[in-house]
Amino acid sequence: MTYDQLIAFLAVAEEGTFTAASERLHKSQPAVSKLVSNLESELGLQLFDRSGYRPTLTDEGRLFCERASSVIEDTEALRSFGVALGGEPEPVVRLTIDAVVPLPPIMEALSRLQAKFPTVRFEVSTERMSGAIETLYGGGAHLAVATTPGIDPKTMVAQPFRTLRIVAVARFDHPLAKAGTPVPAAMLREHAQIVLSDSARGRFPHSLNVLSRGLRWTVTEVAAKKEIIAAGMGWGGLPEHTVAEDLAAGHLVELEVEEFEADSMELHVVRRRDRPAGVVAGELWNELAAEGECELS
Repeated sequence: MTYDQLIAFLAVAEEGTFTAASERLHKSQPAVSKLVSNLESELGLQLFDRSGYRPTLTDEGRLFCERASSVIEDTEALRSFGVALGGEPEPVVRLTIDAVVPLPPIMEALSRLQAKFPTVRFEVSTERMSGAIETLYGGGAHLAVATTPGIDPKTMVAQPFRTLRIVAVARFDHPLAKAGTPVPAAMLREHAQIVLSDSARGRFPHSLNVLSRGLRWTVTEVAAKKEIIAAGMGWGGLPEHTVAEDLAAGHLVELEVEEFEADSMELHVVRRRDRPAGVVAGELWNELAAEGECELS
């Protein structure tokens, strides 16, 4: 029984198909099938029932899956410990963040690490909605700072980072700004809601505070969304830190929208369980997690 066999088995169990498991592991489908078949042969067990449209765990497979998950978690913890003991900083650390994340605490953490590890290159990418988690899941980043709807705690570890208040706004002379509170639902749908599109490509689709059956414009940048709203061409929800000055100056007006699902976003710093953090990525994790602890205290 090998580590690769267990990883392939767990991937099929979690993804539901050999095809999805092969995409996750960046292996061919025949290679994944061979790993699982060899494991079954070695154990003398049928771990999957393959008679249906999708492979399903047998009773023995479910029991084995529980134990295998624990073994992999312990193995990865040991690997992380070994990497830390080695003490060699990795050459590149990749961080992906949601477009709504406030940048000052991110830059402060990176600045401290840059001073400590001057030879390390930091790469920061910005995604929207579920895009950051999808990037992390696919191996494109060591850490993510994002919302966490739908993540699997078996494969991801998350620590609180920030709570962002979401404010629905319109320009001071927009019809919705003069509609009273709360703004009538029918009137909201008569005017364009400016919506930030999700940059994820399917694994973790997510939307927040998007009204159904209403007129809608879609943008790919928070800055563009704010500019369109500030130009009086629509309305929408934005993180409070991005509109605080405009609200104080009276350029934008806060709207009361009862149809919104949430008035805040919970941001977390997230990493993969099955990919050990290197020396620098581990310190970045600690820095960002500490930011969350400071906010909670």
